[in-house]
Amino acid sequence: MTTNRTADASPARHEAIGLARLADMLRAEAANGLYWGGVPEEESRLHAIREHAAALFALVDHRPYEEIRAIFATDSDLRTPIPGTEFRIDCGDGTRVVHRRRFRSDTLGHRLEATATALGTAVPEEPIAIADTDLGFLPCPHTYLLVYEFATDLDADAVEKLLEPADPDLDGDLPTLPPAASAVVPERGPLRVSPAAKEILDDVAALAKESLATVTSTYSIERQHRIAAHCERAVEAELDYPRIDCGDLAAYGVPTGADAAIFDDEGRILVIRRTDTGQWAVPGGGTEVGEPVALAAIREALEETGLDVELTELAWAFDKRDTNLGDSRMPMIMSFTARMLDPAQPIRLAELEASDHRWLTRDEASQADLFKGHELRIPVAFTKRFGEG
Repeated sequence: MTTNRTADASPARHEAIGLARLADMLRAEAANGLYWGGVPEEESRLHAIREHAAALFALVDHRPYEEIRAIFATDSDLRTPIPGTEFRIDCGDGTRVVHRRRFRSDTLGHRLEATATALGTAVPEEPIAIADTDLGFLPCPHTYLLVYEFATDLDADAVEKLLEPADPDLDGDLPTLPPAASAVVPERGPLRVSPAAKEILDDVAALAKESLATVTSTYSIERQHRIAAHCERAVEAELDYPRIDCGDLAAYGVPTGADAAIFDDEGRILVIRRTDTGQWAVPGGGTEVGEPVALAAIREALEETGLDVELTELAWAFDKRDTNLGDSRMPMIMSFTARMLDPAQPIRLAELEASDHRWLTRDEASQADLFKGHELRIPVAFTKRFGEG
């Protein structure tokens, strides 16, 4: 298996990785704010925050600021944790090949089918686990990996020749958790930073404060509060950062969302009426950099319905590109089933997100006007929860 590059690391290296992860979150907040757009003054502040994020990376990475800044300037899509796969391949010679790779132009379905065909084996039905680079404290852009197992009669050398090159910045000992148990809250304690990093973060905090005094959009206010909270974690210390490799900062990212199919004790599923289209959907939304995808499903359920839920399983790693849905904003959805922690807890809808809610049986859900993609995911959720209808 792979080795943990952070084991036995000096405290300064540990703090350097922490700063890289914080800079990754600031980069994502700026990119997402610019994606959705706003008034010119707010967009100018977001551009400045993105440049400050590049400056933070330049304090610890081996690349110069201008190179990092140029990479960040190409951000045009939503930035979420980047999806990829970890294939564990048991070979005919008794060895195991572990192969990690982010998605590029290929889809999840295509990658699984192509790999199974090349290995002469069946396509795995579902991932056995989810791995997360932030939980493994790797300095690369936040990536989550769907873990699949294969078995083949081919030996390891033949297998290695069949596979596309792995992504080297994903090498490391990553915790792999069952999908429903992967909603781990990352450590977010104080972060010791150098005086130079603290000065940059103070500038970012000042920009967030300016925004909070002027913006009116609820989403912009929430974004700037998150940015300010990231900056507040920094505690100045005398540090001499070592130069580290922060991985493929230009890695292609397929934006990822997560949703929660919440079932009650009567076997009904909770749906909310979206305020934008008036259609019914299970609660869900975009995943934030620095947040495990399973945790995003729990957070979205709480934000949109007021319910505290527990995930029960991953219903579907849903790649919309395999279904020709053509939704470029959020092509990848991690769709979980869930249950309420307290069946008596009242539902409190987020007014900006939902205007109504219903509990639907399987038959009722099949007749409802469902939001695009949910007509596929909701039946799968019922099947995962109760078997074939």
